[in-house]
Amino acid sequence: MFKKIYFRLALLSYYFKKNYFFLILGLIIGITIFIYKDKFNQINQLSFFNTKYVGVSGLYTPKNLPNEIQSLISTGLTVNSENDKPQPSNIVESITITNDNKTYLIKIKNNIYWHDGKKLTANDIRYDIAATTQKVIDNQNISITTNQTFAPLLSILEKPLYRKNFIGLGQNKIIKITYKYGYINTLILKNISNNYKTIYRFYQNDNELITAFKLGEIKEIKTTLLPNDIEKWNKIKINKTIDSNNKYLAIFLNTEKIANKQTRQAMAYATPKSKDRNERAMSPISPSSWAYNSSIKEYNLNPTRAKELFEQNKIDSINLVVTSRQLLSTAEEIKKSWNDIFGINVNITVPLQIDYQIADAILAYGGIPNDPDQYLYWHSTQSNTNVTRLNNSRIDKLLEEGRQTFDLITRKQIYQEFQKYLLEECPAIFLSYPTVYSISRL
Repeated sequence: MFKKIYFRLALLSYYFKKNYFFLILGLIIGITIFIYKDKFNQINQLSFFNTKYVGVSGLYTPKNLPNEIQSLISTGLTVNSENDKPQPSNIVESITITNDNKTYLIKIKNNIYWHDGKKLTANDIRYDIAATTQKVIDNQNISITTNQTFAPLLSILEKPLYRKNFIGLGQNKIIKITYKYGYINTLILKNISNNYKTIYRFYQNDNELITAFKLGEIKEIKTTLLPNDIEKWNKIKINKTIDSNNKYLAIFLNTEKIANKQTRQAMAYATPKSKDRNERAMSPISPSSWAYNSSIKEYNLNPTRAKELFEQNKIDSINLVVTSRQLLSTAEEIKKSWNDIFGINVNITVPLQIDYQIADAILAYGGIPNDPDQYLYWHSTQSNTNVTRLNNSRIDKLLEEGRQTFDLITRKQIYQEFQKYLLEECPAIFLSYPTVYSISRL
């Protein structure tokens, strides 16, 4: 027994002598790490250790990047507040409105610098806003004058400012940007306060985005397309949200081709919709907006009412244009319902380019601006953006009054009336807000 103990002690002694240097070095390193652990935690905050890989679906250029990315890179003159009333941003000292709400005097702060170190001056501020005149008063002051009162102007000034080569004013600066076929392929941002890096990789569609996530190219994605086999994925976190602030899904009806209001209403009653009140879209204004009207026609699925209205104004067929293949399953549900209730032929197409003037109906997403102003989308004079070709004098008048009224209570009444008459006219069948799945690796 003593021989075994002696042998083991001799073996340990030999091992210690042979590896003396490495054992002492390891001990020193261990003690150092323990003593200076707080310092090492700070080092861990450096971008070398903290780089986030995020995937983005869609084709983008620097001019049309998603708002959530643009807000990291730069800021505008105003920001949207909790009550939806734009307020001066962190680069603006004050905004004074004079001349019967037609002139905006904007004073920028004196200590704001672009990412390249150049000081921000009034000469750097350029907004392309129709029917306005912009005048630089001095280095800190600029005036914007409108031809007539225009309530949404402060909301438009939320658009982030940039200098040449996409130099911004935000907490994150672009350190590298690569392109593929004219669109952004990779975008690398660095936080100017802690050097934290975010690498955005762009993919043509959600299918490519999900494949890239599976392959480990990216660690975070947002998608409206939840994979069928997601339950088999290991070590992931999924967060589900309803995006009711940015866009809605609707069937936009060509009111020149489907001219009878009762026919459009019949189609609305014959269209299946979500029973989830949070997911269901009722109008083109977000339910979180101060201008939202919760007492408008809902057009819940009602085959009996649909048939009653349709019998008076029948159509034989309809061409349903779909803007994305991801919406094809929804289009097929609509086709089946219209066919079952009306017995009409529904032809679904996914063209590369949509001719809004000849399409009967278009299944697409509509945008929701921060301000409830809907002039561009529904006013009869807006031929390029009014895709339904709606021409209604009462709605036109409300839209004109809405953008010329500054009193919040009066504006709210105007836009609630607008929603009431728009839903009665039924140029679009509002369906749902997109469900967004945020998926990340643990």
